[in-house]
Amino acid sequence: MTLRKILLGTTAVLGAGLMTAAVPSVAGAAEVKPGGALDLTLTGFARFRAHGGQLDDARLSNAFSRDLDFSNDTEVHVVARAKDERTGLEYGGTVEFEADTNATANTDESWIFVRGGFGEIRLGDEDGVADNSSVGAQTIAAGTGGIDGSVIDTIGTPVVYLLNNNDATKIRYYTPTFGGFQFGISYTPQQAAVDSGAGNGDSLATKGVEAQNVVDAGLTYKGEFGGVGVTASVVGITGDLKDSSVFGGGSWHGWQAGAAFDIFGFKVAGSYADEKVGDADRTWYTAGVGYGYGPANVSVTYGKAIDTNAFWAGDKPSNLVFSADYALMPGLVLAGDVGFFNNDARVGPERSGWQAVGRLGLAF
Repeated sequence: MTLRKILLGTTAVLGAGLMTAAVPSVAGAAEVKPGGALDLTLTGFARFRAHGGQLDDARLSNAFSRDLDFSNDTEVHVVARAKDERTGLEYGGTVEFEADTNATANTDESWIFVRGGFGEIRLGDEDGVADNSSVGAQTIAAGTGGIDGSVIDTIGTPVVYLLNNNDATKIRYYTPTFGGFQFGISYTPQQAAVDSGAGNGDSLATKGVEAQNVVDAGLTYKGEFGGVGVTASVVGITGDLKDSSVFGGGSWHGWQAGAAFDIFGFKVAGSYADEKVGDADRTWYTAGVGYGYGPANVSVTYGKAIDTNAFWAGDKPSNLVFSADYALMPGLVLAGDVGFFNNDARVGPERSGWQAVGRLGLAF
């Protein structure tokens, strides 16, 4: 049952009880009553996770436990969609609610869109192009995502994506696809914290934001040559840093290029990236291979920084992750990853070790 049907029934009951007390008002031309013009759908996921390992060394913090632990990862998405018959434009919005019991900041992403022959525009709290269009080893990872998975992905120096604007409030635009190519660009005028969507949403910008006028863009390609599927992208980001307590001041710019190939069930992917965020410089690459057969997938993914300055906690950190998943039933997937990391810390021990996660995920 869709949410729209529920709303229609609820509205009918309430309307019968309120007719004698309510004072009719003149509806605006664009006003939409409950159960109105847009189709509403509830979707999301509920995930149970078991994890452990040397998380204190992986994240360079003794606050993390090495013992077995359980956690949830749950979201409920409200999806509104409609099409205007007069103009042919599609429009709507999505609100993603964090539904775990300890989630107090209870939305993840929230945005509206308009789509037509000109492409698609999204406005709100949504991933930027540098994040959304990035292609690399994580693209073909099985399990919970390999080097971009749950729990095992975090090490002292990240080795997957450019530092970006995350879900900070923005405008994002993608062109239609021409011959397999598509261009995208997004603009975030104020970003409270680099690589984070914190302090955005319905918040007004303060004078203490870390970045301003952040623009990220990307060119993607998806096609096939001689039976080989190809997905590739080049993305970049640039912005102005204010006097950040984390990154210092100055400029923010970076780029990343990556590709993924699919041939006879085997998947191969990799990326190369370079960035400068204030006082921090970093160059790294990813590489991975995967295979899928029926309901099962396996992969090995690797990320390594090959050049960092003293700003970063690690010198040349790396993360190697073995992953697998299996579809038990429609919408029910068992997945897991085991990661072997080396933070190559500049001070103290090398901080190398292992971490693992298993997950039973329900998609609805």
